[in-house]
Amino acid sequence: MIKLYGFSLIRNAIKYDYSFKEALLSMAPLVQYSVVAVGKSEDETLKVAGEIPNIKIIETVWNQDLKQGLVLSDETNKALTSLRSSLSGDELKSAWGIYLQADECLHEDDFEILRHDIEEAERGGYDAIMFSYLHFWQTHHFIATAKRWYPHEVRAIKLDSSIESWGDAQGFRHYQKPFYSKARIYHYGHVRDPKVYLKKMEDMSALYSKNATESKYYNAKDRDKKDDHQCIFYWGTHPQVMHERILRLGDVLELPPREEVYIVGNPKEITPHFLSRLNVAQIHWVDSMGKVPSDKKKLAVKLHASLMDKLLGKTHVPEKMRSKHAKPWPLEFLLLLKLSEKGFGFK
Repeated sequence: MIKLYGFSLIRNAIKYDYSFKEALLSMAPLVQYSVVAVGKSEDETLKVAGEIPNIKIIETVWNQDLKQGLVLSDETNKALTSLRSSLSGDELKSAWGIYLQADECLHEDDFEILRHDIEEAERGGYDAIMFSYLHFWQTHHFIATAKRWYPHEVRAIKLDSSIESWGDAQGFRHYQKPFYSKARIYHYGHVRDPKVYLKKMEDMSALYSKNATESKYYNAKDRDKKDDHQCIFYWGTHPQVMHERILRLGDVLELPPREEVYIVGNPKEITPHFLSRLNVAQIHWVDSMGKVPSDKKKLAVKLHASLMDKLLGKTHVPEKMRSKHAKPWPLEFLLLLKLSEKGFGFK
């Protein structure tokens, strides 16, 4: 029987307002426990981490002499090594590790997808699982899609392997056969108090280079420009564990209910469950834009946009993130993004 375990790293998580509690709590229902490498901090990170259920803490000291972000993979591998050493025999052979950084969360809607995909990966001889990414920019309702943003990364690995974190811990290496899951990572690293965010970016830059402006974590020119990140609206749901934080940071959880929406397309392509969650009293399905009342056309949504629609700017929602490595959005998620663009959201 497959068993899941978590691992992560944190340091100065309170000082920099990381969503680390939310990250660890988001995977707690999936795992036996999580091993967390807690670096010596300047705040009460260790104390607060110790109050989170279902985790085992290893205390560490960051090697600040490592540059190019290598200290992050070094710390990640400390947690991973500790987790592996706590397992043995058949327990290790059937174990998978889920890795989240302190600003990443899993959504409870994806738990069954993830469980299913790990079982499929185990049966198929895969040793790593790629998750899709939603990168939130400056608010919980903008998703960045520009080429600089990675569309997916390995966030689950077979523990009985030589796979390890590398570089600045964005991903892993030495895996042989990755499985691509539709489970999502909600990345909130760029949504926090602006002053705290700036300080975090400056200090993180020191992990890469003595010259802050050379770091990927700090670019004063485009730090706050939404357009440079090619953002699109997102009014879907967030992980339940994030609700309190979203409200604390001044965002709202959902849009007000709407009376009606017109969708051009075939309703059989969308599940009743998805439609039931739309915060709209009445959904009208039509097979062409010509059947939408003239006063409703601006808010109508096409399930499958034509090339002409895109050229004329009738929708700014891409069919996938703009990285050449990106895979198309699932159809229901694409519809959600198109509805979000028009000001419709989930309940």
